Amino acid sequence: MKLRGYRDADRGLLSGPWLAGELLGLPLDGWPALAEPTEVPPPDGDDEELCVTDGAFVRYTGIDWVHRRARVEIGVHGGLSELDELLAAAVEHGFTGLNLRRLHGWVTPAARPGPAALAAAGFRREAVVPAATWFDGAPAAREIWGTIRHD
Repeated sequence: MKLRGYRDADRGLLSGPWLAGELLGLPLDGWPALAEPTEVPPPDGDDEELCVTDGAFVRYTGIDWVHRRARVEIGVHGGLSELDELLAAAVEHGFTGLNLRRLHGWVTPAARPGPAALAAAGFRREAVVPAATWFDGAPAAREIWGTIRHD
C-alpha cells in the first residue's frame, strides 16, 4: 500500500464515524444517525503531514522535527481488509519518508477490535489513562501506543 500526499479532492476522507484523534480510527458500529461525523482539519503548518490512500488517511500531528517524533491519527472508511498494510505504510512513511524516530497515538480499547494489528505494526502499549474519554455513554480508558525506530 502506498500513501500519497493530500489534495483538496480528498476532503471526503477527512470525516467519518470514528472517535476523534485515534491512532486507529475505525468505523464504529451503531454510530447514531443524527450524530455529526468526526471532522479532521486539512493540514495547516509545518508540524503536520497528511497522507491518503484509497479509503483512509494517515495524519502526523505535533511533529517535533528536532526530537524526530510525531503523533499519528488514522481514519478508515469501509473495510478492514487492508488494515495491517495501512499501519505498516503509516509506520514506514513516518520513519523513512519523514525521518522520524518515534511515532505514538491514542487508542480507546472499548472502540477497537483488539491490539493485534497495532502490535503487528510494531506498536506497544506505553500507558493507560483511566476515564480519559466519553464513549458509548460512559467514561472509557485511553491508551498511549508507540513505536520507535532503532537505528
